[in-house]
Amino acid sequence: MAYFTTDFIHFFKELAQNNHKAWFDDNRERYEQNVKKPFKEFVTDLILEVQKFDPEIMIEAKNAIFRINRDVRFSKNKNPYKNNVGAYISKISKKEEFPGYYVQIDANNLWVGGGLYDLSTENLYKVRQEILYNEAEIKKVLSSKEFISSYGQLLGAKNKILKPPFKEAAEETPLLLNKQFYFMKQFPANTIIKDDLPRFVAEEMEKAYPLNKFFRTALED
Repeated sequence: MAYFTTDFIHFFKELAQNNHKAWFDDNRERYEQNVKKPFKEFVTDLILEVQKFDPEIMIEAKNAIFRINRDVRFSKNKNPYKNNVGAYISKISKKEEFPGYYVQIDANNLWVGGGLYDLSTENLYKVRQEILYNEAEIKKVLSSKEFISSYGQLLGAKNKILKPPFKEAAEETPLLLNKQFYFMKQFPANTIIKDDLPRFVAEEMEKAYPLNKFFRTALED
């Protein structure tokens, strides 16, 4: 079934030009019916598809979906609303440090990705340690045809210099410099009208499952 109508895209195009409470209040029913409700239905079905290849995923859609309201307290951008909807499909909560999968839709694109974005100092150390001890394994994962065909390479902000025990090793293993480890692929927004959208997105996410397994092993130690 198709989850979204063309008004989903039109809503976000108009929101980009009218990002204020008065406009949103006037269009709230439209948002509820054409954006929020179908996105939750899509994420619910997407989780079921992801569970077919990743049994550790137990999250409910309501705990995966991000609010459309922006936190503007510490931002120069005071627009109250995001110009997209997104969800992080993790184990039980979008807030946990667990290698999972991300989906986002805006007026122009469907984004599919995942990995690890925000890590505590302790967990970042664990991931770097796993990379150091099992470099051949992660190189094999990142060079696989499945991962390269969809995501190309691992993304993320990097440190310029590391402290021991990673400082010298980073010269031969630059991936140790990463402090974020995520992957992302972009599709045109009209992809969202596909009848088999959850299966389509899940198939892209499955190509990164071995990478998420690697990171989970690191964090379990």
